[in-house]
Amino acid sequence: MISHRRFTSLGICALLAGASLPAGAKITIQLDYSLDANGFFTINPAAKTVLDLAVANFSDRFRDTLDAITPGDTGFGFSNTWDANFNNPATGAQETVTDLTIPKNTIKVYAGARVLGGTTLGIGGPGGYGASGTQEFLDTVGGRGQPTAANDDFSTRTDFGPWGGAITFDTTTNWSFLLGSAPPAGSGKSDFYSVALHEMAHLLGFGTADSFANRIVGGKFVGPAAGTVSVSPDQGHWAAGTKGNVGAGTQDADMTPSITQGTRKRFTSIDWAGMSDLGWQLARPGDANADGTVDFNDLVALAQNYNVADAQHRWSQGDFNYDGNVDFSDLVLLAQNYNTSEAAPIPADSLVSLGASFASEWQAAEALASVSAPEPASLALLGIALLPTLTRRRR
Repeated sequence: MISHRRFTSLGICALLAGASLPAGAKITIQLDYSLDANGFFTINPAAKTVLDLAVANFSDRFRDTLDAITPGDTGFGFSNTWDANFNNPATGAQETVTDLTIPKNTIKVYAGARVLGGTTLGIGGPGGYGASGTQEFLDTVGGRGQPTAANDDFSTRTDFGPWGGAITFDTTTNWSFLLGSAPPAGSGKSDFYSVALHEMAHLLGFGTADSFANRIVGGKFVGPAAGTVSVSPDQGHWAAGTKGNVGAGTQDADMTPSITQGTRKRFTSIDWAGMSDLGWQLARPGDANADGTVDFNDLVALAQNYNVADAQHRWSQGDFNYDGNVDFSDLVLLAQNYNTSEAAPIPADSLVSLGASFASEWQAAEALASVSAPEPASLALLGIALLPTLTRRRR
């Protein structure tokens, strides 16, 4: 833990004792403030707005199908029943909720705050469980239908499907709840958005899931998306100094162990690669509605937000590089994947006409969205940008 005053440590909550933790539509992350006994989110209503945006960072892009957890009578003389176990965000003590019903494609998150002590800003982690009933019910509670997520042999788990968990923030920290692209005001403030992203990623398995741990060999994380990345001594973060891409630039990855006060860390390309390698299915750049296909509907979503001065845009609005803006770079990413589908990529022969037709489709989307279209020079550059992609795909 770094003790210098300019840095604060991002905490990680270990899995609770006893935890045994296909393409689809995007998931819903349901925030529950019923255990915020210290009133943090009541006193700081802006924190809810920022946490909602951080949650959307993941829910907008995840495409896993998570089975519903529905306890009740099996019809065979016994019931499917379970206990959700997690650390109470207001007290830190273990909390147990019996027979929660979790809808399909939904993850439940208990949010709150308390004094965490030291330099810890936040703690996030998935919940554990105890269950009895049919084997199908046990597998659903343990893995939500995700392949290998509920394997009895922990070492063979390559996927993750949590019911949810808890996320906690420090009540004594001098927080900045600013949104947009500007860094937090004042060198003594810690950026709530950066910490919320970090702790939500832990809750969703980064550094906490067996499927993450099973990819660590000799102090390095090895995965098809991330490649080989050094991890921190606690093996729950990237090593300090790990860089990732955001937009056209690079920054310290959000999943490194600490953050400098007065700065912001967005979720970077290497952070997303880690989420993919632990088992989450991610919509490809351009798929704004995360339905598995990059098409005219996604183009309209981008057009509705194109060059709108907001600086806190979401994936669903066309911010595919996570820099907070919807601009020409996002349009290029969409164009590179236009008319492609997870189920059936566009045939190579059809790609020849894509560059020529895309400009007219953009004009149609622009008219429908009633926003300003790019200048003709920008559209010409878009056609040039598409050519290398089309050539590579044809080969």
